[in-house]
Amino acid sequence: MLSTLLLNTCMASFCKCRHLAKVEAVIVDGIRLGVLPDVVTYTTLVDAYCRIVGLDEGYSILQRMREAGITPNVFTYNSMIASATRKRLSSRVLDFFDEMLQAGIPPDLWSYNTLMHCFFKIGKPDEANRIFRDIILSDFPPCPTTFNIMLNGLCKNGYINNAIMLFRNLEHHGFVPQLITYNILINGLCKARRLRAARKTLQKLGESGIEPNAITYTTVMKCCFRSKQYQKGLEIMSLMRSKGYTFDGFSYCTVITALVKIGRVEEANSYMEKMTTNGIELDLVSYNTLLNWYCKEGDLESAFKLLDEIEK
Repeated sequence: MLSTLLLNTCMASFCKCRHLAKVEAVIVDGIRLGVLPDVVTYTTLVDAYCRIVGLDEGYSILQRMREAGITPNVFTYNSMIASATRKRLSSRVLDFFDEMLQAGIPPDLWSYNTLMHCFFKIGKPDEANRIFRDIILSDFPPCPTTFNIMLNGLCKNGYINNAIMLFRNLEHHGFVPQLITYNILINGLCKARRLRAARKTLQKLGESGIEPNAITYTTVMKCCFRSKQYQKGLEIMSLMRSKGYTFDGFSYCTVITALVKIGRVEEANSYMEKMTTNGIELDLVSYNTLLNWYCKEGDLESAFKLLDEIEK
């Protein structure tokens, strides 16, 4: 039986495949068969045009909605606010937010979450903090995503101590951190070169009963290598392998570069072979590091072989 729900489901599938022509054809066919679009239909279309074509093209869909007698809702505006945030167009974000308020559409928690994320992305942490306070003092109970956006924004804007204090205060008030929360904090600590604190947070994560994932281990491992604590980094690598994690290209290249730097070239070569076997290509940094090592050791034959491989 044909329905608007089926129409919206078909549209969403074509949007994911970026087939806008087919999306429009589905709408035309639906109307022809007596299945009329609703606000979900047009909101899906707004989001698709914003992502695939451009923000102005997505915004133009609002006129089509009004011509069809359908009023945009908070989800429609959230789609445009999110799209403008991805493009770091803060003025457009605020314009959409104001337009939503003037239309009498009350923002929801995701409106504020996105607005907060936007301010962090454009380097205005004070404004983001103000939005966070507004959320806490409003009728909206913050969700884990709210706290994760705040922690991530503080870390990326250089306020790592504030992020740590927020994390501790949240725990004190009963917030149960997710794996992504721990990963955000560990990543922030690693980028701030606070390896000891990162490893303590990793240990705390293990004690919480939440299993770290490959991203967690790789982040700390890379920090160890950057701090020239190669043995600790390789210990984390061994732990990852013992837990059965599959290395991605980033993990392999991180390990290979570290092994070459400490002169364990044979092991580095074995990892290169494993990468090739798994269909993963080396990055240019790993190739250059290995090439530099061969040249330092005077092994020009291996260096030229590797150069041929890079050119291929």
